[in-house]
Amino acid sequence: MQDLKVTSWQLFGHDRLYVNLPDGTAIGWADLGNGTITVLHPRYRDAVLDALARQVPDMPSLVGEDAPAGPPAPRTPPQVPRIPPMRGMRKRAAARDTDGSGEEAGAAFGESATDPAHAPGPEAEGAPGAETGQQAPPTPEMTGEPLSAVPGGQQEQGAGRRAVLPALTPANDLAARRAGEELREQLGESAAGTLVRAATGALRRHKEADPRRTALAGERRVGAELRRLTRHGWRVLHSVPLSDGTWIGHLLIGPGGVFAVSTEHHPGVDVRIADGTLRTGDGDPRPYALEGRPGAPRARRVFERYCAFDVPVRTVLVFSGVTGLDVAATPAGVRVCRERQLSALAPLTGVLTATQVERVYDVARNREAWRDA
Repeated sequence: MQDLKVTSWQLFGHDRLYVNLPDGTAIGWADLGNGTITVLHPRYRDAVLDALARQVPDMPSLVGEDAPAGPPAPRTPPQVPRIPPMRGMRKRAAARDTDGSGEEAGAAFGESATDPAHAPGPEAEGAPGAETGQQAPPTPEMTGEPLSAVPGGQQEQGAGRRAVLPALTPANDLAARRAGEELREQLGESAAGTLVRAATGALRRHKEADPRRTALAGERRVGAELRRLTRHGWRVLHSVPLSDGTWIGHLLIGPGGVFAVSTEHHPGVDVRIADGTLRTGDGDPRPYALEGRPGAPRARRVFERYCAFDVPVRTVLVFSGVTGLDVAATPAGVRVCRERQLSALAPLTGVLTATQVERVYDVARNREAWRDA
């Protein structure tokens, strides 16, 4: 990754060299005060080291990479490994500040200087050591030390800290789940089970009687449309399980933000939503609320716990199989559409960077993140 940029940054007693992606997103930094190096995502470890090594040939070995969750930490805080200050780095950092203004280069990252996503730790005015110029004690985000463990595999979350997820394994990876996975499991739709029912005629006999089969048909149709968006940089998860036994039908993650997608399947009829009611075909209107769906707020709480940046989550309600859809008005943060209209989400950008998309996806696909959701 030869296009990474190394930028100097000094503010609130900190003196750092940030390694940024071409779009200005910081993926790691070297602290010139205490000689530590922090990598925000393990996949960028080698790239960050190479970028810093090109600027500072005598770069020491990595210290402070974010560590995966491991055994519970001892009650006595572990000693933070230290390395000697990097000789000559301050002069080189000053030489790389080419704007000539002498001002801090925090704006070069595309974020404010105190954005917790790019400058974790005690960096607000009035923080310990800010006025005296003394280096504040390193935080887990700066040193890579795991947070204090608590029961259930979760991690204690203090001010400015993020919980740490257990390592992703095939058993807790949600990426392999299919659209309507929860309904498939309820209906016993394994590959062998489907063949048996088809041979005995049970599939035809119960197809219309069980409303779950109608709902599953809608989930499949919406899942197929969401897969089309992956070519535009979006990530999709299906049937994300929640702690109360319910689930989010689909979770769409991409440059335009995060969308909790719910599906209603009404094949072959017109649907009209107005004045708090829903009418299908020639039927009578029935009470119907577009607001208050739990998927988006619960997903938002999960990302607040595990992501060091704001993750907006909105609701998308998809009516599949309908011949027409008429919606009088929708509340803020809610989008109502037919399955073919999901393609309108593809060009949305400007909410999450590519790095943030991958971080949100890594959190969302880990079943352990949703244990308390």
